[in-house]
This record gives sequence, structure tokens and C-alpha cells, in this order.
Amino acid sequence: MSSNLVSKSKVFQFKFENNICIIDMNDESKGVNSFTLEMLADIDENMPKILSNEKLEGIIIKSSKYNCFAAGADISIFKTFTSQEAGEKGSKDLHRIMNYFANAKVPTIAAIHGTCLGGGLELALACHYRICTTHSSTQLGLPEVQLGILPGGGGTQRLPRVIGITQALDLILTGKKVDGKKALKIGLVDDLVPENQLYEKAIALCKKKKGNIRRLPSSLGIVTSMQGNFDMQKIALEGNPFGRAMITKQSRAMVMKSTKGRYPAPLKALEAVMRGVEMPMEKGLAIEAKLFSELVVSEESRALVHIFNIMTAAKKNPYTKAVQENAKKEYIDVLLNGDSSVGVLGAGLMGSGISTVLAEKKVRTVMIDRESAGLQRGLKSVSSYFEERFKKRRIKWFERDSQIYRVSPSMDFTTLKTSPIVIEAVFEDVKIKHDVLKKCENSIANPNFIFATNTSSLPIHKIAAGAKKPENVVGMHFFSPVPKMPLVEIITTDKTSHEAASAVFDLATKMGKQIIVVNDGPGFYTTRILAFQIAEALNILAEGGKIEDVDNAMEKFGMPVGPITLLDEVGIDVGEHIIQVLFEAFSERLKVPNEIENIAKEDRKGRKNNKGFYCYVDNKKDKPDSSIYKHFNMERINFDHQEIADRCMYVFLNEAARCLDEKIIKSEDEGDLGAIFGLGFPPFLGGPFHYAKVLGKKNVKEKLKELAQKHGKRFEPAAYWNF
Repeated sequence: MSSNLVSKSKVFQFKFENNICIIDMNDESKGVNSFTLEMLADIDENMPKILSNEKLEGIIIKSSKYNCFAAGADISIFKTFTSQEAGEKGSKDLHRIMNYFANAKVPTIAAIHGTCLGGGLELALACHYRICTTHSSTQLGLPEVQLGILPGGGGTQRLPRVIGITQALDLILTGKKVDGKKALKIGLVDDLVPENQLYEKAIALCKKKKGNIRRLPSSLGIVTSMQGNFDMQKIALEGNPFGRAMITKQSRAMVMKSTKGRYPAPLKALEAVMRGVEMPMEKGLAIEAKLFSELVVSEESRALVHIFNIMTAAKKNPYTKAVQENAKKEYIDVLLNGDSSVGVLGAGLMGSGISTVLAEKKVRTVMIDRESAGLQRGLKSVSSYFEERFKKRRIKWFERDSQIYRVSPSMDFTTLKTSPIVIEAVFEDVKIKHDVLKKCENSIANPNFIFATNTSSLPIHKIAAGAKKPENVVGMHFFSPVPKMPLVEIITTDKTSHEAASAVFDLATKMGKQIIVVNDGPGFYTTRILAFQIAEALNILAEGGKIEDVDNAMEKFGMPVGPITLLDEVGIDVGEHIIQVLFEAFSERLKVPNEIENIAKEDRKGRKNNKGFYCYVDNKKDKPDSSIYKHFNMERINFDHQEIADRCMYVFLNEAARCLDEKIIKSEDEGDLGAIFGLGFPPFLGGPFHYAKVLGKKNVKEKLKELAQKHGKRFEPAAYWNF
């Protein structure tokens, strides 16, 4: 029988064992199994043949791909959804294919090992039974909302019928993943087994359920027909219209609080679930397809898919294979093998954060500080991070201890003797950086060690000028707090070797960071464009604007915090220093109000000393500190929020464009990634360059001309807008 089954996509292998059909997925052309149109066509062509076999006693779908069952739909499928009609048809086609497994007259089993996300989980949900492994790589979820869509392969209908409405909404509305243990607890899978027992357990379950198939309820009247574990309280809540109305109200409130209404996908997903459970499965699936089609052509979805695409592309090391191999052999292997440590200079917020992330990724560090008290504070920060994860049961006690012990404190540079890479996180002063660089050169045996400087504004070539080997000096700009902020900006000079850049790229990848590689220049990319935006916010204050109006306008635009709040968070002293550094480079167009220097002299440092643009009560931000207005000569006036947002955002867009013109960044995609993951640019807008294209480059240029006439050279359109 299997001889009649052909996989034109070359992803599937079909075989029969004791009248059970085994379907094995393994896309050798990619690192994961992700559904392409060709793969779906394979299922569509072969499943009718399999189901027509009169001797068939069961179907098991599994994967031979390393640590991956199926990671969902291949992102290329989204290009085919050029209209709502195309999106609805695509969803309905997927429903029809999934129904081969759901409606089969023999048991269908999903044997899950590794990643099982999106369409992969929807395929598993269509099967009558699911078994997964205990392995840490086994993660199940429906992350579609993160792409601005909802599960379009039956997920919004089958998941609540399997595990209940509340549990299903928790997964669908957030996109969160669960491991095998949690999946078993909530009833998402029927058994949890070691990886080496998965196949035999699936065969045994298939035989056991022959002639006794469990079917999902068509609609949910009383919840007792669901497959999960339910107490009476849950049955009372989910099993009647009043309880469901309460769930809808609470879920909607949660979504609005977290998204502020800027992302339509969670609300549409909520609608699909709550309407669908009240009616027969087929009608619920029709609702899902309709709502999916509305989302898949939305600007928000296009922006989020754009981000996914450029994130995926940015994971690839940009250097040649030979360069990567040399860098890995000389710098990375000894770190990953545990034979050496990364040197981290400075035990402050940045240094301890870098050490924490490296330790979490099983890389040893030597953390150096000139003061014993500083080291103690740094070690406390590291310990507190892992202690918190232990308390939340994210890690075991022995994992906590081993991770903490990977960070070795020292005040002696000779402890760096074998370190192949040193990350410097000392004060933003070229002389201090030259001093620690010289100490490293005198202490490290290998003259080819890499000196990675974590500066946010100082040009890398000025730091490299003090090095014996400037080709081994590279910028590695982390963002605070390091364990939470995803971006690392790698900065290269015209002298930086490809091997050095490749090595720190691989190290940042090991740390789990999103990476952009940019060329050297004052403020590089992210600091430069942010400085122009913050300076503009300060200019508005100097013209009589109110602190709360500036911040509210930018938060309304979609930024996570306003620029004045951000200045308090990073430190007014730090912000003032950075702006002054950039003013020296861009004085012809960067307008900085004189008042900021006077404010900094008043020892206003923001949150870190509870004295900034805002008042602080019990170390929490309170109302704006009106006493700060004494530094400004203007009376406070009511600025239009749209005008504030336009000025702060258009100067940001324009400076990003100048960075591309000057080849600080190599592509629009790098510019979008850096702004989103480093500066919090709204993901639903896709990044500054994507957003500018949505607005229309000609329209942006005209708006910049208008602003330039009113406010000066900083708004004069960059050359980028001419093309």
C-alpha cells in the first residue's frame, strides 16, 4: 500500500506497520518542519488513499526532524494571501486537510517530540489523541497572535473543546508555549513519555483505541464532555452563557490593558473562540476562516510578518564560512567547552547584567571591578536574578547555584590571562576605556584577544586608537536591563577584522540576542536616532510644553514609555552626556536646549536618585515635578498631542534615514530591527522604514519640509526620501 503514497515535497515518508500507517515528517531542506503549500498538497493527495485502505487500523503522524514536530506554517504562505478572499480560502483549505485526521474512522495519533507550534499544534489537535515527550525541546503553543493573525487551521475551535475555554484563551490570546508536563496537566496531551518510548507508546495507544475513538463535542453545552481536567467551579463558569459572558468581559479587559487596542488579532481570536463554542464545529470553523481573512491582510499583520522575516534573516552570521570557522575555533569553542571565561570589566548595572546572561547560557565569566563594594553589588545582582527564577520555579536549586557560580569576581586583571574575549562596561570616558584596555593587553597571554566595548555613544575608532591591535576592537552595545532587552548592536570600524566581528556575533547569538551589525560613527544607529528624539522632546519643554503632554503623546503613538520618562530611567546625567557627545558631531542640526545642562547640574539624575523630571514616592514614579520648570523661561502651554508626536517621530525617521544614507546601517531591515528591539518602536508599525513606506516616502518628505520651515535644519529631508 505504501508504494502508492508519494511525497512530491520529499518531506513525508509513509509506511505501514501491522495495518497502522506511520507518517513521518522531515524537511531536510530546512532546520524545522514548517508547512508549505507543497507539503499540504502532499497530505491532501495521500490521506484519501490511506483512509481508503480497508485494512487500516490507525494513523500515527510523527517527525524525524531533530527536536521539531512541526513549527507551523512556512512564512512564505503569507505572500499568497493577497486579499481577504484568498485568506479565507486558505483557512478553509487547511480545515479540510485537518479534517482528514479529525474525521478518520480509525484512531489518529500525534506523536510529538520537540517544537509543536501554530499549524503543527493544530494538526495535533485534529488527531484523536496526542502523546508528547518529556524532553525540554518539546514546547506546544499557538503563537499566531504574534504575527497579527489568529490560528487559522482549527485552533480556535478545537483547543477550547479539548482543554476548556479559559485555558485555551490563555494560550491563544498570549501566544505562550507550554512544556510537556504542563500540556499533560491541562489535558492538551494524553500521555507524557521519554523520547525513546514515544513511538512504541503511540503504537500501543493506536491499538488500544481501535473501535473506541474519542470525538470532540460539536459544540460546548455542558463542559463535562471536554477532555481536560475540570473541577465544578470551572464547569459552572464555562458551562453556561452567564459564565461565558464573564469570561469574555474579563478576557477583553485583559487584552485591552496589554495591547491598548493597537493589535486587533487577540480581540478577533477571542471572538472566534467565544462564538465558535456556542455552535457546531463546522460553523465555528467558518467563523475562524472569516476572521482569519480579515486579519491576514491588515497593516498590523503585515508589519508583524515583516518583523518575523527580518528577525529570521538577521540570525544568520553575515561573514564567510571560512571567517566563521576561524573565529569559532580561536574564540568561541574554548568558551562553550568551559575551558575559558569571558572577561567582563565593570560590575555595575551593565557589567553584572552581561555576566548574568552569559552565566544563564552556560558561559563562564570573570567579572572585574576596581572596588570590592562594587563587586559585591554586582554579585548580588547576579544572585538575585537566579534566586528570583528559582522562586518562580523556572529553574531547580542546583541550576540556580551552578549558574551563580559561573560568575567569578575579581579585582585582578591577571585572572583574565586565558580570556579570548573581554567585554568592557566601564564609565563612558575614552581615557578610562584606554586604561582598562592597556591593563588587558598587559595581562592576557593571547595578543589576539578581542576587546568588545559596551559604549552607547563613543566612536569605536577612538577607543581602538589606544590598542596594540585595533583590528580586535569592536563595539558591543547592550541595552539595559541586559537580561530583558533583546538587542545587541555590534559596531565595526574600517579596521575591525571580520574574525573579531564574527566571534562577538556568535557570542551574542549564544546569549539569545537579536543582533544588528552597524558601522562606526557618533552614537552609531540606535543612540543617535534616540538622542534626536529626546532632544526634540526637550525642545518642546523649552517652548512651554508640559512633561505629561510630551510623554502621553508618544505613548499614544505606541512607544512603551515617553521620552521624558525614558530620560529619567536611563539617568539625566547619562542622557545629558550622550546628547553633548552627539552635539559635538551634529551641531549644525542637532538642537539641544541649554536648560538640560542646568537641570543635570542640580543633581537631578532621574530614578536612580529619585530626583528627575518626575517625582518619586517609595522609588515609584509619581506626577511630574513642576519645580523643574524654573529652569525654563517659558510659561507652560497646552501643546497639541499630534504636533508633539509628529515632531518627535519625524525627526526620528529622518535621522534613521540619514544613518542609511551614510551607511551607518546597511539596510532598511537593520534599521527596523534596531529601532524595535533596542528602542521600543511600536511593532505594529513594523519599524521606522516600514512605517515610512506605509505613510508613503513622498508624504514623509513633504511633512519634513513643512517641519523644517518651522523648526530648522534637523527636519530637512535626508537624501533617502528622494528615492
